[in-house]
Amino acid sequence: MLEIMAWAAWFLLGAYAFWLITKAKTLHPLTLDDLALAWKLHKHEASCKASQIHDLLVKKNEVVGFKCDCGYEWLQKRPISQKVHLRTQSDKPLSINEIDELIKKRASSRPDLSIRYLDIKRI
Repeated sequence: MLEIMAWAAWFLLGAYAFWLITKAKTLHPLTLDDLALAWKLHKHEASCKASQIHDLLVKKNEVVGFKCDCGYEWLQKRPISQKVHLRTQSDKPLSINEIDELIKKRASSRPDLSIRYLDIKRI
């Protein structure tokens, strides 16, 4: 009986480790450019007629996703086993305050990414 319990415990540990490596995900912060691109892709792929992002989804004062006026919700999730690319390791994700400052600072000189401060209803 003890052998069966030991094998079952090892099997459960192995199954949990496999799940953890392949399926477990964490939320990663978005930059303003990533947010604009994700919203633009959603509008194009879903033929969404919404003119604004309904909500910014925030975790620990960093934007991790958005909710569209049409009801679509998008979160940037990555598997915990996925390595962060070297180019993004040096780029610190922007906080909400930094996004607000960038919007105000570069409103006139920034290329149009189809997202503006007015396109976001609430944070």
